[in-house]
Amino acid sequence: MLSDADLERYARQVIMPDVGEDGQERLLASQMLVVGAGGLGSPVIFYLAAAGVGHITIIDDETVELTNLNRQILHTTHSIGTSKVDQATAAAAALNPAIAITPRRERLDAGNVDELLSSHDLVIDCSDNVETRYLLGDAAYRTQKPLVFGGAVRSEGQLAIFHAGAPDSPCFRCVFPDMPDAQQAPGCSEAGILGPVTGVIGTLQALAAVNWILGIGGEQTGRLLLFDARGGGFMEISTARRTDCSTCGG
Repeated sequence: MLSDADLERYARQVIMPDVGEDGQERLLASQMLVVGAGGLGSPVIFYLAAAGVGHITIIDDETVELTNLNRQILHTTHSIGTSKVDQATAAAAALNPAIAITPRRERLDAGNVDELLSSHDLVIDCSDNVETRYLLGDAAYRTQKPLVFGGAVRSEGQLAIFHAGAPDSPCFRCVFPDMPDAQQAPGCSEAGILGPVTGVIGTLQALAAVNWILGIGGEQTGRLLLFDARGGGFMEISTARRTDCSTCGG
C-alpha cells in the first residue's frame, strides 16, 4: 500500500489511468539491473529512480573521466576519478532516497551474469562494448529475462526489447547474429558521440522498462527502433526469430 509520501511524490503518475496506485505499487516492487553507468545509464538511472522503481542494481567497473562529461550527466567535474557506480548511486539516492540502490563496482562477465539476471525482473543494457552486449543477450535468453537494449554512437541510436519468454520473440542474436569487430562497430572513443543522442536513447530505454512493468503499450518485442539525430527522425524495423540462430534456433 502506498504511503502518504509515496502518493505525493508519484502524484503525477498515480493520477494517470495507465498507472494508478496498483501500477505504482508494481514499480516500487520491481527490481531492475542497469549494466553501465555512463551515457545511456545516466538518463536510465535518473528516470528509474524518479519513477519509483523500488530496487535498482547498477554494475560498472569504471571511474569518471573528463571525456565522459559531454554525455554522462550523472557525473560532475568534482567526481572525476571516482567510481561511476558510487557517483550514480549518490545522485539517484539524492533524487529519491526512498528506493534501494545497489552499486556493484565490477565488470559483468560469464561468472556473474546469470546470477545477476536471475535476481532481477528486467535488465537494461547501457554498456559500451560489443562483448558485454552479446554476453547479456545470451544470458537474457538463458534466464528468460526481458532485455532492454540501447546503443548510441556519433549521431545515431538504436533501441530494442528482447524477451525469450514471449511467443516467437527474437533473441539478441536473431537480430545481431555476428559479433562485429572494432571497425564495424567503433566505440564512442573512436567514432565520437553527441551527448543528447545518449539522452534520447537512454530516456527511451527507461520508458520501455517502466512500460514493461506497467504492461503499457502492448507487444514491445520484435521491433528495432533506429534514431537519426542529424535528421531528427525515427525508423522502425520489424524483427523476427531465426530458426538458424546460434542461441535460440532449434
